[in-house]
Amino acid sequence: MAEIIDGNAIAEEIKSELKAEIAQMRAKGRAPGVATLLVGDDYGAKMYRRQVERTAAEIGLAYRDVSLPAEATLADVVGGMHALNQDPTVHGILPLRPLPKGMPEAPVLEAIDPAKDIDCLHAINAGRLSLGQPVVYPATPWACYVLLERFFAHKGLDPKAAFEGKDLVIVGRSNIVGKPAYFLALERNATATTVHSFTSRAGALPAHTRRADILIVAMGKAEFITAEMVKPGAIVVDVGINMKPVLDDAGQPVLDDRGRPKRKTVGDVAFDEVREVAGAITPVPGGVGSVTNMLLMRNVVQAAGRA
Repeated sequence: MAEIIDGNAIAEEIKSELKAEIAQMRAKGRAPGVATLLVGDDYGAKMYRRQVERTAAEIGLAYRDVSLPAEATLADVVGGMHALNQDPTVHGILPLRPLPKGMPEAPVLEAIDPAKDIDCLHAINAGRLSLGQPVVYPATPWACYVLLERFFAHKGLDPKAAFEGKDLVIVGRSNIVGKPAYFLALERNATATTVHSFTSRAGALPAHTRRADILIVAMGKAEFITAEMVKPGAIVVDVGINMKPVLDDAGQPVLDDRGRPKRKTVGDVAFDEVREVAGAITPVPGGVGSVTNMLLMRNVVQAAGRA
């Protein structure tokens, strides 16, 4: 039975560290600040904005919100970004996605001042990461490694040496998680492999995942990775967030008190069966996502320190 890597507990550790760091900065007359840029009224983006605002308040970060209507032009959005770039009280900027349908994403991300980019979204920062010269780390893939490093440290292992030479397989090649996770693996001297949909179409994906000492899964398919695809004793990090209907023993949808089908959050890994063969595993929820939010705030603090 796999050991559960508790992302919530690790996030609380990081939160305590950040609160102390921010208090010290404020005592010296510097108040780190974060801003979000929201365009339109996407439900998920608005929820994330509230989460950032709440977290900032909890740890002592100043927070600013810029919200624009869905009808805003690209020039309006870029103008809003430039205003945040020029605001000396804002040290980190997070554009909330998705943008309204039809609005290109690249010009918005390119409009961020690279020094205030807290999720490695600007091409300059992404390029520096790929060259092994990072200024800022993208929060979600970074969270995968911070979880593992703190897990190793809690077990009395050297978190730096724990990756060296290990077969580390990443399922997924997105710009948000898969690609940067690969560069972060190389930074830690792991033997890194990226697999993706074409690996699966060729029928070769299980052969790669079964040799992984460390398996990071970020593919966006609910419970795709099953027990037979995992090496016994492997460490499995599940980045996926998917909504799945809750079914009864007869396979029928379970309804809530309003008569609507219940849904639950699951990852890209079939947790219940994979935990029977893995050595350690992150849950969903309560794993990578919890740490991601804290690392975004850490990037703000670090940007303020560089400013």
